[in-house]
Amino acid sequence: MPSYRNINCMIVPTGIGAKIGGYAADANPACKLLAKASDLLITHPNVVNGALLTDIPENVVVVEGYLLDRFFANQIALRLGVKHKIGVVVDGAASEQERQLTQTCIDAARTVYGIDIMPEIFYTEQAIEANDLKHIKNPDTLLEACARAREAGATALALLAVLDEDPQSQAAQDYAQGEGHDPIGSIEAKISHLVSQIFLLPSAHAPIVRSSEANPEKVDPKVAAEYLSESFLASVFKCLQASPQIIPLESNYKVLTSGYTNPAELGLKRKPEDIIIHDLANLVVPYDCCNGVPMIEAWKQEIQLLCVRNNTTDLDDSPELFGIPHKLMNSYLEAAGYLLANTKDNQFIDPEPILA
Repeated sequence: MPSYRNINCMIVPTGIGAKIGGYAADANPACKLLAKASDLLITHPNVVNGALLTDIPENVVVVEGYLLDRFFANQIALRLGVKHKIGVVVDGAASEQERQLTQTCIDAARTVYGIDIMPEIFYTEQAIEANDLKHIKNPDTLLEACARAREAGATALALLAVLDEDPQSQAAQDYAQGEGHDPIGSIEAKISHLVSQIFLLPSAHAPIVRSSEANPEKVDPKVAAEYLSESFLASVFKCLQASPQIIPLESNYKVLTSGYTNPAELGLKRKPEDIIIHDLANLVVPYDCCNGVPMIEAWKQEIQLLCVRNNTTDLDDSPELFGIPHKLMNSYLEAAGYLLANTKDNQFIDPEPILA
C-alpha cells in the first residue's frame, strides 16, 4: 500500500444546481486536475458519474455521499486497494427488455473492465415504487434484495430502480439545456444513502428511466453523456470499482436503531494504513454551499477548506455565514495550484483544461 502524504477531498453536493458538477460528470475535468495535484483525492459519485464516459484517475477514490458524511464525522475509515465483488440489485418492476439490457451491461463491464460482478442479479420481490422521483415508497423490498446480495458475498452494491421521468416537464427541459437541477438526482441520492446507511457498503444508483418521448434533438454538452445510452450502469460499475472498503470505527460509529448493520458484527478492525479524517489535508467545495456535514466537520477537525468562487450554486451558504475559516479560490485551476504548492514533492501539473 503506497504512503499518501497529500490527501485531499473534492465535493460538489447533489441537487443544488452547481454550475460545475451539477450535470453528467461535468466536474470530472476539475476532479482530474485536483487529482494531479494530490497523492490521493477522495470524491463522491456525483462528481465523476458520467453514464458511458466515466473516467476516474487511479489516485481517486469514490465514496457514496452518506458514507462520506460519516468519514468526515470520524465514524468510519477507508481501506484502499480492495477488489470488490459487486452485487447488482434491480427493481422487480423492470420489464423483460430492461432486464436483458441490464444483463448486457453486466457482460460488457466484465469483458471490458474486468470487474468482478456476481453472476446472479438480485431482483426485488416487489416494485420499489420511486416513480414520483421524491419518495421510496417500498424501501423494505429494496433492502431485502440488498440483504440477499450481501449474504451471497457482495461487498459493493449497484442499484437500479425504475423511474418515470416526464421529458416534457420544465425541470427535464431545463436540465437538457444545462440549467436547473437533475430531475432524478434527489431520488437517486436517497436510494444510495439508504442502502449505504443500512449495510455500510459502497453503493451507487443507475436509473431505469422510462420515457414516452424521444430524446431532445440537441442537448447541452454538460449533459450529453446521459443521452448516449439507455443504461447508466457502466458508470456505476466504474464508481464502485474505485470505492474503498468501509471500516466502521466502533468507538465512534453509532447504531441509531434496529435493522442497521452493527459494526461489531462485521469483524473489521482499522489497520494503520486505513485512511481516517485526520489524514485529510484539504477539502475543495463550491463557495456558496458550506452548510453540509463535511464542511462543518472539516472546520471542527481543522482541515483547510478551499472554496471555489466560480462554481456557483442555487444556495447562498457562504463560509462567512457560518464563521468557517477558509481560503478563497477563484477556480479549480487555482485550487489545484494551491494543493500543489503545499505538497512536499512539487511536480509539474498540466494546466489543461483551464476552468475559467
